[in-house]
Amino acid sequence: MILAGIRTFSFVDYPKRISAVVYTGGCNFRCQWCHNWKIAYSNDYNSISEEKIIDKLSALRKRLNAVCVTGGEPTIHNDLPEFISKIKELGYLIKLDTNGTNPEMVEELISKKLIDYVAMDVKAKPENYCKLINVPKDYWNTIFKTINILRNSNIDYEFRMTYVPNLSTEEDIEFFEEFLKEDEKGYATIANSTEIFEVDKKENIKVNKLILRK
Repeated sequence: MILAGIRTFSFVDYPKRISAVVYTGGCNFRCQWCHNWKIAYSNDYNSISEEKIIDKLSALRKRLNAVCVTGGEPTIHNDLPEFISKIKELGYLIKLDTNGTNPEMVEELISKKLIDYVAMDVKAKPENYCKLINVPKDYWNTIFKTINILRNSNIDYEFRMTYVPNLSTEEDIEFFEEFLKEDEKGYATIANSTEIFEVDKKENIKVNKLILRK
């Protein structure tokens, strides 16, 4: 595992739980607006050993019962199941953040009961995906496989979209809302500026079925 860090206390990363957050390094997307771009696709971070992460989580177990594994993109790492199983052995609930491009990995984690909650990004309508992820590859069919795996699983999940002014469109929001089933949770946020990408915060979005996160 390539591990980029740990946050020991979060109120917002696992629904209704106080959690720790573990960050994996590397991603197959190159989203210019990503607030974790340094660990996603640069080498401008210090990696941390798996042993140190597990030791830290073991010490935190007295006051926490949930861990969010995020990135970067965690599912690009073939040894993710082994890493998560070590966290599971400590008695934690596990939430996975993913872009949905590795359905086989998500299916394995679910079948082995290694994850309890999934937050999956839906970046845009299929026709606009490459523009948002800054990669000239059509991932939509693969992403849709992951969507169907979640929909046919027995674990809790949510879908989320980040609206990026000047990149996202109203049609992306409309697509996302139409795509959601009646009982599914869908969230939207508006991107913030980063060191490498400036966004116009004056642009607002109108949502109907989605919950807008500030």
